[in-house]
Amino acid sequence: MYTTTKRFPASCRFFSQGNCRAGQDCQFAHILPFNNTTAMDSFQLQQQQQHDLNTIQKAIRNLELDQLEKKYSSFYLNTTHRDGNTILDLLIPLETNEKQLKVQLIIPYTYPDMPCTLQVHNADLTPQIKSDVKAAFEDEEWHQMRHKTLIQQLEWLISHFSSN
Repeated sequence: MYTTTKRFPASCRFFSQGNCRAGQDCQFAHILPFNNTTAMDSFQLQQQQQHDLNTIQKAIRNLELDQLEKKYSSFYLNTTHRDGNTILDLLIPLETNEKQLKVQLIIPYTYPDMPCTLQVHNADLTPQIKSDVKAAFEDEEWHQMRHKTLIQQLEWLISHFSSN
């Protein structure tokens, strides 16, 4: 028989920060922090919840941007922040014809709640092909069904064009 002096599992630090990915399968206790919410009016509570949501969005976004940069740093040309977006200028090598695909991956500050968009900047591609690439990226079924990380989105783009 297994015995322990602990009666309850330790509290999950990720859940208290609002970002435990294990969910129901987490081995730690999901305990809500005690706040004096009765003293807050509904507007203050709504503002606090929005701030918490923005903090979680920002943490996910920054984590995924860091992972993307580590894995695909050789593809990066430039990174800019403009109009509420992070814009990555990427040069993606293609296996066919030894060409490269010049794209901008536009990541809104509200990512992952708002999806990324793509712009193709190859001068040697027709506007119709550029439009088709953008539509294929943004309308891809997996893109709409559930959250895909930035790495998964870029891998889709690479695999889609290296197989042609």
